[in-house]
This record gives sequence, C-alpha cells and structure tokens, in this order.
Amino acid sequence: MRAADAEAIRGGTPSDELMENAASALVRVLGRELPDGRVAVVCGPGQNGGDGLAAARLLALSGYRVSLFTLAEPGAFRGDAARNAGRAAAVGLVPTPLTRRAGFRELGRSLAECDWAIDALFGTGLSRPLAGAARRAVAAVNASGRPVLAADLPSGLFADRGDAPASAIRAARTVAFGAPKLCHLLPPATDACGEVEVADIGIARSILERQAPGIARAGGRGITWTEESDVRGLLPRRPIEAHKGDAGRLAVIAGSRGKAGAALLAARGALRAGAGLVTVFCAASLADALWTALPEAMTHALPEEDGALSSGAARELSRALAGFDAAVAGPGLSTAPGTVAALEAVLDARVPLVADADALNACSGRPSRFARRRSPTVLTPHPGEAGRLLGRGARDVQADRVGSAVALAKRARSVVLLKGARSLIAAPGAPTVVNPTGTPLLGTAGSGDVLSGIVGALLAGGLAPRDAAVAGAWLHGAAASLLSGRLGDAGLLSHEIADAVPEVRRRLRERTARGE
Repeated sequence: MRAADAEAIRGGTPSDELMENAASALVRVLGRELPDGRVAVVCGPGQNGGDGLAAARLLALSGYRVSLFTLAEPGAFRGDAARNAGRAAAVGLVPTPLTRRAGFRELGRSLAECDWAIDALFGTGLSRPLAGAARRAVAAVNASGRPVLAADLPSGLFADRGDAPASAIRAARTVAFGAPKLCHLLPPATDACGEVEVADIGIARSILERQAPGIARAGGRGITWTEESDVRGLLPRRPIEAHKGDAGRLAVIAGSRGKAGAALLAARGALRAGAGLVTVFCAASLADALWTALPEAMTHALPEEDGALSSGAARELSRALAGFDAAVAGPGLSTAPGTVAALEAVLDARVPLVADADALNACSGRPSRFARRRSPTVLTPHPGEAGRLLGRGARDVQADRVGSAVALAKRARSVVLLKGARSLIAAPGAPTVVNPTGTPLLGTAGSGDVLSGIVGALLAGGLAPRDAAVAGAWLHGAAASLLSGRLGDAGLLSHEIADAVPEVRRRLRERTARGE
C-alpha cells in the first residue's frame, strides 16, 4: 500500500487528497451507524492519525459532538497530518494530548459519554507491539465497551499477519483504505477487525494490481480472496442434454472398521456437489452397509485385513482407477501397513486425486511422494496433517498458515487446501487464495470428509485442480453459512453440509440469471 500510495502521488493525485478521501470514507461509514451523536476520535502521530484528524473535522462540520485525542503534542505532526491538525483547530477542535497527566482521565470521561469511537492510532506502518501511551490508549478504548470504527486496520494489528495481539483494538467495523490487507482476511486478526468495508480513496485499481505482487507474501505471487462471482464463473449451468457420464466418474477410496461413516460422508458430498457416478472402494466387510446407507453410490469390495484394506487391494485398485475421471482417497481409511501398501497403488495411478486424512498421514514427513505423481493432486490437510507432512507442529502451522500452505504446495508440487477458519488454497507459482465462507458449525466430525467429496466431484467434472479446490472450499463454507440461519453456531450433522450444497448452487444460478 505504501508503494501504491507513492505511485498514485507520482501520477498526479495529491497526498492530501488521498487523506481527505480516507477521512470521508470513515465519516460515510460511521454515518450509516450513527446519524448524529457523540464521537471520540483517538489519533496517532503518523498518517493514520492524519486520517483521524481529517475525519474529526468532517464530523464536527456535520454536527457531531467530537472529542479529539492525540498521542503526540499538536505541534509534533508533520506533512499532511500537520495540515489536518491545523484544519481541525480552525473548526474549533482542540485535541487533548495523551502525553499530559490529565489526558487519560479526559479520554475515559469522553469514552464513557460517546456513542462511537474512531481508532486512528496506527495503520499499516506498525512494525512492533504497542507500548507506553499507545498501549494504554488501546486498553482504554477496549475497556469502554463502545463500538469502534478503525481507520484502515485496528491499531495493534500488523497489516501483513493474521495474529491478534491482546494489546490490539477490537473494532466493530473497519474501513480498509484502497484494498484489504492480510490482517483483514486471516483469523484471529479478522475477528478484531469486525465488519470490513474496502473504500476507494483515489488509488487506481491498475496501480493496486501492479503493486500487489511486489508487496504480498507467498513468494511474491500475491494473495487473492474468493468472491461469489468467481465461483459462479467456475460452475456454468449444465446443458439440457447433459447425462451422468458428463458430470464425472469419481472413485472414493475410504473407510475402515469403525470409520465407515467417513466414506459415506465423502460420497454424499460428491453426489450433492454434482458428481454423475460415485463408486466407494472399501474393505469388503463394509460394502453392504455402505450401499444400504447410500444407495445412490456404488460400492466396490476390496481385500481386507482386520477391517481395513490389505495389500492385496493394490492390484485391483490399479486396474479399476483407470476408468474414473478423478479419485478421493483417505477419509477413515486407516494407516495399517496393508492399507498404506494399497495407497501406493492409488498414488501411482494416472488419475487426478484428492488426498485427505489417512492418505496424507501415510505420507507424513515425505510430501515429495505426492510430487512424484504423474497426475494432478489436491491435498486437503487440517493443520495437524499439514504439520506432519512438513515435519513441524500444528501450532507452528497455525502461526504461519500462509507460509505453511505455500511451503507444502511447493514441496508436494500439488494444490493444497489448508483447512480451518478462512481456509487457504495454495498452488505452485500461483497466488494463494483465502476462502471467506464458513461458520463455527463446521467444527464437527466429518465436515472435512464432505469437503473432500465436494472437491473430488468438481475435479471429476472437469475443473482444474486449483479451481476445484477454490470452488469446493467456497461451496462447503457457504452451505454451512446457509444452515447457520437455522442452527446457529453448533449442532450441525456433517451430512447436512452435503445436503445444502445443491441449494447453494441453485442460488448461485439464480443470481447469475438476474445478472447480479
């Protein structure tokens, strides 16, 4: 964003105009929440503080009762921020510096009386944790219980990270200037941002797109965010003459004694996502029960040992998979020695593959096994599985989800769908995608099995591996969001996610027909 700001200014947009536009965006958003009333504005010493000073002036001119606080003495501002400090004074706004003994007492009184607070302490330039008066100001704002509107990002967050220090502002709304930053997209930082609105402050889109690869993480390739329009473009309406063969033939290699449900959920997810034909390859003792529970899926009984696939299944799998458009392997499969031997045949098969659960665990510490495949591969790990593949702990993966997803994609030469809140899709040489859909409802056993089936169905239907992962993650989360209106945030049965997918697709199609 600093580079984009600089390019816009070189191109003829005055820096003062960018600050005024940012302030106008803050006032516009606040006006929807509070047509009039009391507002406390807390400003830092830099450009973010200048945005706050300009917003305070515009609010005062609009009839709001504004109390203004600054971390610095009024004479300490420089550049555009100094000019806006002078303009604020010209309309009668006298800032209370928090450098003075009485400053925090006055801040406490104003926060207790105000309707909203505006946080304009620190923006994208923050490079170290807050301390001193800044930390104390954030604590006062948070303790007040007043709703907070953050200028660009809540103070205390780091623009290019997803962690949320305890010393950061907890905002109800955030106005992101020009473009979203990683902290707006990645949890837990996104929770501190509240509802995020991106405001055009006068930086041309062409400048943002040109600058993005140079400043983003993920190997300089950038970060993107899935929008509904992206998914609509990946899921065209089926022609009237379409038949089940056109919709894709998917093999699901899953299940073992005590975990047959995982195979059912993956198959159900695939069928609900639109796969034309689904065949579950499973231990022979499970086949009848699976067919009875889900008659729409076919079953293929394989040699077993103690309720799990035996090494004798390898030859049969090698021969059978040649007739499928894609395969899903791993849900509930187990990592018994015979099963791992059978999985080697699946990995060697020339068929696009979604590897989940035990197909990932069987390759712990050796992601290069996927890199040797001669067909496209999508990995769908949760943080623990990703950590086992990379030789690190789940906590380390969570501490740097973007870096971990990118590293695994590179080492496995595969598309990686790293599950969790705001799932990530990484692929070698491509931007990393943040998926925005989903709710806490997805924190239930079996939801990942459904996801693997959805992605497998899209892969079998002809989508490229990265597109299948992007669209699959979005549909999976959107189905849960649809159900959250009825269920709240707990109590979901995973098969309900699968069953809601057709409704999500129908709504997408209707919006396309209406031109939305």
